[in-house]
Amino acid sequence: MLRRVLAGMLLALGCVATAQAADTINKLDGSKVTGKITGGSKSELTIKPTIGDAVNVPSSEIASVNWDDATPDFRLGLSDENGGRFDSAIQRITKSKAETESQDEQLKKDFDFVLARIAARQALGDPSQVDKAIQQLEQFLKTGGNHYRFYEATSLLGNVQLAKQDFAGARTTFEQLAQAPSNDYKLSAKIAQGRILMGEGQSDAAAKMFDEAIATSGNSPAEQARKFEAMLGKARALAAQGQHSEALTVLDEVTAKAPGDATALQAEAYVLQGNSLEALNRNKEAVLAFLHVDILFPRESGYHAEALYHMAQLWKTVQSPERGLDAADKLTAAYPNSPWAKKLTVSP
Repeated sequence: MLRRVLAGMLLALGCVATAQAADTINKLDGSKVTGKITGGSKSELTIKPTIGDAVNVPSSEIASVNWDDATPDFRLGLSDENGGRFDSAIQRITKSKAETESQDEQLKKDFDFVLARIAARQALGDPSQVDKAIQQLEQFLKTGGNHYRFYEATSLLGNVQLAKQDFAGARTTFEQLAQAPSNDYKLSAKIAQGRILMGEGQSDAAAKMFDEAIATSGNSPAEQARKFEAMLGKARALAAQGQHSEALTVLDEVTAKAPGDATALQAEAYVLQGNSLEALNRNKEAVLAFLHVDILFPRESGYHAEALYHMAQLWKTVQSPERGLDAADKLTAAYPNSPWAKKLTVSP
């Protein structure tokens, strides 16, 4: 009798677990939509909640997706990516891709997107990886034209082309992004055009582009993120014109108001803050700004490498030469092919 009762309880618990198993779309505003993802396009994902009608969630509002059908290595791989453990992330995502049996096209292509995104992040800290990242992103865009990460992949491709200083290629890519239906992506394209102008040494024209993006940003979480990106661009333009105090005013607002989990935004803001503080000979404050990147945002490899380079120099000026050596060792170990590692000169 007791065995039958226990068996019944276990069966019931199994049914509850099955009923609770679901996909979850995590939105940029912090809310979640749980249910079964039933379809998607490059503009949205469709999810059928447990109760109620199907919901279309715009791609520009999606922060991440927890796929119920993906093996546990997928989520573990995303955690590794967030922690800057890129090699481990690639291994876990690749393993999950091989072991996940779902035929859902959005999920299947999500593996390819995440691997391409990791390649892009690696490339931003290691120029020798740039061509590989571009190839992966182009391949994803060729086969993932109906995937909800299509526009994000387009933006990543443009950013990697920018890092390569392929301004013509980046301009073409961002012109394509500007055709997206969401104002969020249109703003991203405008900001990118400003960055291209910065790369070409046209800081005045770039500043006007950034001001336009700031002025036309809406109140949605996605558009607010673009506003902060435009503010970072404006700070770069001000710094390029020698207006470091003005740049710091803009950067203080970004670090205070941008979400803490917007890691790329925050990492860039603290690097720019450190650069301007260093230019003003406020070295103690500068090293603390760069330290933020080292401690909080190591996955943003390009900014992390830059921060480590400056820390290697600045710790010596604030009477902590041993910490400068530690930063130099960390830079050369983690990013041996980075231009910051090659630029590094450590006094004996």
